[in-house]
Amino acid sequence: MLHELAEHIQEYLIQRKPEWMNENLVTILRSTWLIPTCNTIKQLCIEKICDDPWLLFASDQFYRVEEEILIAILQREDLNLPEVYIWNNVIKWATAQLDVELDSDVSKWNLEDFALLKGKMNRCLLYIRLNNIDMEEYYRKVRPFKNIFSKEMQERIEEYYFTGRKLDIFYNPRLPFIIDSCLIKYEHAALIAHWINRGEGKVATREKNPFNFRLLVRGSDHGFCGEVYDRIRFEYPALLVLILTESDEMIGGYQRINSNYWRMFGYDYDRESFLFRINRGNVKRSVISRVVHPSHAVYNQSGWGPCFGEGDLWLKRHFRDPTECVCKKASYEARIAHDESFIVREYEIFEVTSS
Repeated sequence: MLHELAEHIQEYLIQRKPEWMNENLVTILRSTWLIPTCNTIKQLCIEKICDDPWLLFASDQFYRVEEEILIAILQREDLNLPEVYIWNNVIKWATAQLDVELDSDVSKWNLEDFALLKGKMNRCLLYIRLNNIDMEEYYRKVRPFKNIFSKEMQERIEEYYFTGRKLDIFYNPRLPFIIDSCLIKYEHAALIAHWINRGEGKVATREKNPFNFRLLVRGSDHGFCGEVYDRIRFEYPALLVLILTESDEMIGGYQRINSNYWRMFGYDYDRESFLFRINRGNVKRSVISRVVHPSHAVYNQSGWGPCFGEGDLWLKRHFRDPTECVCKKASYEARIAHDESFIVREYEIFEVTSS
């Protein structure tokens, strides 16, 4: 009787309360983890987290998640997040489990500090795919914590990065993902690819996309000022810009400038540019706004960030200043943000090339 009741409750929540489940996903997973009759809802929670890992990593419940739950998620091949972000979040989780507060500057840690962290991370380390982290990311994000690895493992890791010798791992590699983003997931990248192709051809999948998205700039890594964009804007003919605002809106734009029309200052002509608003909870509710005045598709100004139209989506010099970030309707079909000014919480810029 209790088993049947549990099945009915799970079915009701899954079918009738999907939004409530998404809002309380981590709490539901923690509450049902040790209940054998709740396997259906547990499996659904894990699949949703693998599809959109920020449901877990950005949750205020993340640091209270039990080690067994975290390991179950790290073991998955379909965890859809760049490995370096998985590493960063496991470090944060393990640090939060300690009874003492470690210095935020890792260079000031002593061997005892590393031993404390290693004690909390030991089991999780087995399931981090270090061979999916490139050399630059390893140097900046992993190497400062090298003392949590054994001497033998340190040598094997550095041999892998410096010589290319295969790094033996004890788990299957993760499935490929088509965009190295902390803001969107593969289904959104597939939608953007569909928009770039103007709805023609097959819809992209996780394994196959007609376009490559190569990360060039990320705000949290490179800064929130126009000078960062100024250094790259004329190097790449096709760029994708993603912006997460302080009000939690995901907006952005795509531009493909013919080199014959490039201008150091003023407007560039482009018939293929478009703006968009991504609904991360329901991709079908995402919105595209195509350019209607191609002669004013993109605006260039020295020291400014990416600018579309006549103020349709402008990031000027300082992306954390609401007077410098503008969104209105002028050269594109519709305004894509709810507010005419905003603050950038995070942004990413990608080079877009054909696969």
